Amino acid sequence: MEPVAPMDRGAKYEDPLDELLEARDAGIVTGGGTQLRKEGGIEWVGLDLQLANLEEALELTRGKLRELGAPAGSVLEYRVGEEKRTLAIT
Repeated sequence: MEPVAPMDRGAKYEDPLDELLEARDAGIVTGGGTQLRKEGGIEWVGLDLQLANLEEALELTRGKLRELGAPAGSVLEYRVGEEKRTLAIT
């Protein structure tokens, strides 16, 4: 839920999160994206992750994103089978 440009998104969130996930064999960051507003500017950014051992990796990811300053309203959206789930970060 933070309007950061793609390069800033990488430096602030993607790179540190990827380093942690890989170091713990918990997953990897596979990409990211930016949602633009109709009137211009960035509304929010997203990261794509591939996680191992879902419950542990979700908590590790959630904690790291809090540490990195993910703003209020930020969430993790994921699937278990066909079921969509959402977990608040902050």
